[in-house]
Amino acid sequence: MSLTEAEAVFASVHETALNDLITAFCTDRPRYLVYGSPSFVPVTTVAETAMPGIPFPGIPGGINWRIRLGVPRIDLFKQTDPLPPELVLGPGQFSGRLDAELCIDCRKIRIDPKPPRPNSPTHGDNPDKPRDTHPIAELTCFKLQVFLVGHLEHVMASNGEDAIAFAVDQVEIVDIKPTDLESFLECLLFMILQAVLAEIRLPLRALRAGAFQLVPTVGPLIEDDQIKMRGTL
Repeated sequence: MSLTEAEAVFASVHETALNDLITAFCTDRPRYLVYGSPSFVPVTTVAETAMPGIPFPGIPGGINWRIRLGVPRIDLFKQTDPLPPELVLGPGQFSGRLDAELCIDCRKIRIDPKPPRPNSPTHGDNPDKPRDTHPIAELTCFKLQVFLVGHLEHVMASNGEDAIAFAVDQVEIVDIKPTDLESFLECLLFMILQAVLAEIRLPLRALRAGAFQLVPTVGPLIEDDQIKMRGTL
């Protein structure tokens, strides 16, 4: 049987070229990998995405945080890169690994005595001296290596073009104790990576049949370390 099967055109991209495309995408748009609240990322730029702090009563401005992800490394079925035993790469799936750094702005909050006491040192001994209301902050971070498996979705890019998106099915972090903490972090990163990788949309214009643009009717399929598409011109 021909590569095109019942369709007119066959096109594919090998995982090596796919990783080159992902690296180029993330290098050109690093804001897709870095997110933080105001003390870390005051405004969204090409390099970072600004988001609100986590509201909590008694913490001015909320809990400030940042997450910084590495560029994902994708392995298409059949499996080449090693995975933790909890993950199995099946037909039609991809696996990935990346680094993740999570940070919070750990602050010691000064208690504001209300109402002011007339004989307190601030008001009595030196009434002109302003009260120090700024919390003491300490940056607290940790890094993880994250493994995942998923599948591809045929989607539309922001300009309306046909594109490929990465859908995450399962996430694994190795050897975090206790087990409940590992499960908590895996759930957190599963939700984050679903959202982040869904935004890395690779246009199908990268898949061409010579000088012609492929109009997909079958796929994307993952086979033999490649993404395969079949369709018409």
